[in-house]
Amino acid sequence: MKKILFVLSLMFFFTSTSYAQEQHKDTSNDPIVTNSFWSNWYLQAGLDMTLLNPYGCNFSNVFPKGKTFGLNVGAGKWFSPEISIRARFNWENGFPLFRNDHIEWLSKDNMDEGGFIMICGDVLINLHNIIAGYDDKRKWNMLVFPRAGFISNLGIGSSSPVVGVGIGSTYRLNKRLSLYADIAYQLLTSEFFDGLSTTGMSVSKGSNGFFNFNIGVQWDLGKNIFNRQSDYK
Repeated sequence: MKKILFVLSLMFFFTSTSYAQEQHKDTSNDPIVTNSFWSNWYLQAGLDMTLLNPYGCNFSNVFPKGKTFGLNVGAGKWFSPEISIRARFNWENGFPLFRNDHIEWLSKDNMDEGGFIMICGDVLINLHNIIAGYDDKRKWNMLVFPRAGFISNLGIGSSSPVVGVGIGSTYRLNKRLSLYADIAYQLLTSEFFDGLSTTGMSVSKGSNGFFNFNIGVQWDLGKNIFNRQSDYK
């Protein structure tokens, strides 16, 4: 009788262990299932600082001659854990609270005429998910992105295409809210600067461009995680 109980105990132990291992198996390498079009959207809103860099102007004088502040809003969607597309709108030098009376690298009445705006599209690439794999519990994610769009100097009524590259990150606070920060450098044409610069070729004299620093809050909408194939088994 004791032998039978011993054998039954061993069978129960190994059966329980196998079941527990099955229930807690590692699924980190399971394929990701693409969500619907309405999943993985997000909104962003924050503050930014722009450092203008006209060709031929000494960048060491950017404070205060080429410094502006403004607001930014954006919206985007993650199509996979690695790739997102984001649209962003920046409005610079248009709010009295951010006024810089010493700026010289824009027209003198730039703020009175509404400052300048930029509308652009970014392709965000999540380096963490590419290198380490997708983890929906990860708090910090590192991003890089190419950018294209246009910018308009409302003070002189002149617009220019812009192209650039940037790097950024997000830090998740809870299920819906995250903090974001990014920096980008954009190139544009000399028309934006109203005769201050020309389109030169000497690298030592800089470029017609600007640095853009952004910080703010991100709000995830609806379903904001990706499922794995094993979740449907």
